[in-house]
Amino acid sequence: MKHGLPRVVVAADSEALAARLETALRDIAHVRVLVGRSRMLPGVIEEHDPAAVVLASTTAGAASALHGLAGALRLPPVVLLVDEPRAAWTGAARRAGVRSVLRRDATAEELTAALTAATAGLITLHPDVFAAGVRANAAGADEDRALTPRERELLEMLAEGLSNRTIARRLGISTNTVKFHVASILAKLGVGSRTEAVTLGVRRGLIAL
Repeated sequence: MKHGLPRVVVAADSEALAARLETALRDIAHVRVLVGRSRMLPGVIEEHDPAAVVLASTTAGAASALHGLAGALRLPPVVLLVDEPRAAWTGAARRAGVRSVLRRDATAEELTAALTAATAGLITLHPDVFAAGVRANAAGADEDRALTPRERELLEMLAEGLSNRTIARRLGISTNTVKFHVASILAKLGVGSRTEAVTLGVRRGLIAL
């Protein structure tokens, strides 16, 4: 019966934290829990093909672990448990499959709810993510509204240092269209270079590195 349950991989940067999460999930969620280390996450995912991943680490540690998933053929939904939820909710994290960001001290009930939502394709975020965003938006609301969702997505890719050709390939558009969007972003933000656009975008809360 147990082997018919969906698999969830728990990866943490400490054995104590991994054990706590494993116990919490087995007591509440109807899942089969597999435990691995954060640095070995790509291999564990490839071997076990889990329905979801719970990654508990520092914000920097989580970013490093997610970076290792960049070349994965399949990205299961990821629930992040970190010390700074706002800093962890980045474009790179979203593209690595992150669908939920909670604090490391999240309760078993919060974790189970986040997993349920993530496997259903929904996003759940700790209130800190929104609180920081509201403060940033208050400082530059007019500029925030000026960028379209596509332009914000492009701005996140500029922050990663991607070339026009790479951006075009990722988005399935032409390089000329990318150039058009970049020019529009620079004009709307009133800057003269990609670096300035990224710097201003971070300052105003449009993107997070």
